[in-house]
Amino acid sequence: MPMASLNRRANAVQMTADLRRWPFRLGRVDSFARWCRQCEANLDGLRIAEAAGIEIGRAAMEDDPEAAGVVALLLAESRCDQPAASEEAISLLRQDSPDIRHSAWWGLRLADPRQVEAHLRPLLDAPGWSFPSAAALDILAFHRLPVGVEPGEPPDEQEEEIAWLLAEAGGRIPGAWDATRLTRSLGHSSARVREAALHAAARCGLSELRVLCREATVRSAPLEAVEFLGVVGSAEDLARLERSAGSPSTAAAALAGLGRLGLPAAVPALLEFLDNPELADCAAAAIERIVGQAVPRGPEPEPPPDLGEEELDLWEPHPPVDTQRARGWWKENASRFDPARRYQAGLDVTDDPLGPVFEQLPLTVGYDIYLRERALTPGTPDWELETWAWRQKDPRAIVRP
Repeated sequence: MPMASLNRRANAVQMTADLRRWPFRLGRVDSFARWCRQCEANLDGLRIAEAAGIEIGRAAMEDDPEAAGVVALLLAESRCDQPAASEEAISLLRQDSPDIRHSAWWGLRLADPRQVEAHLRPLLDAPGWSFPSAAALDILAFHRLPVGVEPGEPPDEQEEEIAWLLAEAGGRIPGAWDATRLTRSLGHSSARVREAALHAAARCGLSELRVLCREATVRSAPLEAVEFLGVVGSAEDLARLERSAGSPSTAAAALAGLGRLGLPAAVPALLEFLDNPELADCAAAAIERIVGQAVPRGPEPEPPPDLGEEELDLWEPHPPVDTQRARGWWKENASRFDPARRYQAGLDVTDDPLGPVFEQLPLTVGYDIYLRERALTPGTPDWELETWAWRQKDPRAIVRP
């Protein structure tokens, strides 16, 4: 087997897996496009190999389940042996191994859906919701293809993955997500499901979303809604989040929410939390989220004297926040930040947040900016930030420009 093909397979598997696990931790919006081109180049090498490229992926799946994502993508887009190749891609969603079926689901999200669409639709006719049917619903909705069904009632608490997929799909199906579904999903035991429900509500522009997030600060739950108030809130929510930051049960979520809110008026309160050892890192992250400047830290601590050699290899020093220097920096730089404006990563995002400034933001911050606009601004375009850079602003695009 050619070494170049093996390298391309390894690179493609690693990069598509990274995109699944950390879709918003891969740099700024503009640098993400370069990363996608590198990943696509490795996939193109396997596409050119056609059946041989698919076989390389199949051979790797037993030892590396992440390879299933690349196999599913290549089968879905294969020009050979259709429709059998597409049916094989769909069959990966039925695998007993959770890792294989999850990777296959992700590969089908990234793939050209034209050949597999007809194979996904029959899965929606099955009674109840299973992983294959929920994944099919999500994949079709992800590509903005009509589905003809609604997410329906969430499954039992044990079925976290299915509930998550239904929330993911619901936010991408026009009219499918309402206040009843949001409220029910916010009561789910899984933080992942609750977060997906909030994202779905934002994508759908659900008018009740901000109200539910404000109520969460009063009830002190769910914490995901307390933090999400920072995404959809306004200046009048600053006091709510500051009060929540004073409660031990909601402090970390509220501090993160203050960072996501992006108001310079929050910085003085955040500086006070730097004195609390348990919350200093949360407050520092919130300050950095607003001003785009890392909070000063002291010298790295020495490792504990009783650590063994292996423990020393794994030990990571964590310098403490230098509160005095942090306050001094803010005193010198506060005038740079207009109290009437919103900032993220040090950039003014008040006007035209999806315009040129969007490309300069870290991808995770840009995602919040986008969700805010979808939630609050009618007419915000339908983007898909969890896919290839060239498809993000046109989720229905099939052929790369």
